[in-house]
Amino acid sequence: MSEPSFIRICSVNDIPEGSVKAFRVNGSAVAVYHSAGAFYASEDICSHEQEHLSEGWLEGEVIECPRHGAQFNLKTGEALSLPATEPIAVFEVKVEGENVFIAVP
Repeated sequence: MSEPSFIRICSVNDIPEGSVKAFRVNGSAVAVYHSAGAFYASEDICSHEQEHLSEGWLEGEVIECPRHGAQFNLKTGEALSLPATEPIAVFEVKVEGENVFIAVP
């Protein structure tokens, strides 16, 4: 299995603690989260409806969709509450110095 390709997404200072920011990566909507000192990345679209998760509520390792309140684990993508039953894609993140990189989706 080959190593994933990483691309620089932003600076660590671009996403304050406890917030999320949306990006376009290779034509895909990606959300990058900064919570509890860690960075996470996922697709930015809820698996229940076409809603941007980056506009939702972030608490710890959980993002809540702003439309119907579905919650997802940011480490695994697992749907934690209804109405979502399908997971979201999550992407590997690494921080090097002041830069945040994600595995290319």
